[in-house]
Amino acid sequence: MSENPVKTVHSAPAENSQPTPDRSTLIAFVSFVLIGGGGALSVRFIYGELEPFWSGVLRFGLAALIFWLLMAIRKVSLPRGRALIGAALFGALSGTALLLMYFGLTKTPASLFQTIAAVLPLLTLVFAAAHKLEPLRRRGVAGGLLAVTGIAIAVSGSLSTGVAVSLPHILAIVAGAACLAEGGIVIKLFPPSHPYATNAIAMTIAASIMVVGSLLLGEAWTLPTLATTWLAMLYVVVGATVGGFLLYLFVLKNWTATGASYGFVLTPIVTVILATLLTDESITLVFLAGAAVVLVGVYIGALLPAIKEPAPPGEQEPIKEDIQVRPALPNCI
Repeated sequence: MSENPVKTVHSAPAENSQPTPDRSTLIAFVSFVLIGGGGALSVRFIYGELEPFWSGVLRFGLAALIFWLLMAIRKVSLPRGRALIGAALFGALSGTALLLMYFGLTKTPASLFQTIAAVLPLLTLVFAAAHKLEPLRRRGVAGGLLAVTGIAIAVSGSLSTGVAVSLPHILAIVAGAACLAEGGIVIKLFPPSHPYATNAIAMTIAASIMVVGSLLLGEAWTLPTLATTWLAMLYVVVGATVGGFLLYLFVLKNWTATGASYGFVLTPIVTVILATLLTDESITLVFLAGAAVVLVGVYIGALLPAIKEPAPPGEQEPIKEDIQVRPALPNCI
């Protein structure tokens, strides 16, 4: 019988995640927010000429084509088994989320939409706890509530009194945010695959879902005729979709799902700032106050170093070993 003690390796679905981001992850997170903010502004130009769902078909269809080409050039194999299921679920949840949110926007003011969508970190925190992926920390809940409050303050000036809203469309936005939150959880729960393969599968499924939505609404399928629309589409496809999703997957791989979800809260603020610089929109003091509250919420909920809680009496803290349980996703940024 061997006298060597047996060590038990405790692994979790998010063994590569850190409570606070390192430098490269933080840079990727900021880049994702900035690119996403520019993408949202570009979508405004696209909507001026193309139908919403049809523009989504072009966006995700072209992005999927780029990822399939990258797979062929780099000779990346398709994932199998649970990794394939995870990539497919991520694509289905992302496509469904966009479909629901696009539907919600048809009868919901953009400012109110941004306020509702700001619940994403809270939903991610709850879902992560339900999946036993992350603990439900009071700090995270407080940060998420502050972020929601900040977005509400920032957009309050743009909400006119007496604006009619539709409950089904508001519920669609909430459901879309829930799908995005669960999509981030799915990436953490299933075995990883190459980001090119994950995105190729996800974008193909998302484009297919947008096709269904476009057909149900009877949208006109036309190509852009204006140079500004083509430029905006190029940025949305190459920058916000291809680059943005690669950055998002990198952040998810190296950080918690809840921390990564705060990027969707900061994106509307970047959009408003860019719109002020590039269009006739103006930044108000109310917006600046709300943005400050959002930043405080993000810092408390995601960036503030985690406080290590002592182990309960009578329990030994598990031995940490530097073991790579599964291969990490390559950094393709």
